[in-house]
Amino acid sequence: MRISRDTRDLWDANYRDCGTEPADLDLDRARFILAAHSGHCGWCLQYLAAMAFSFGSQG
Repeated sequence: MRISRDTRDLWDANYRDCGTEPADLDLDRARFILAAHSGHCGWCLQYLAAMAFSFGSQG
């Protein structure tokens, strides 16, 4: 996945809060969130939602 620097900065700002579940996921955003929140514990809603979306998208 290659995204522009502007998009990465925007996503970084939008998906920063671990206590907020992301609502507008697609596969690229889910992968971005998984990478950005990969070291977080099970309480990170960003990571959990992205993981669930990714598993659901693999059909």
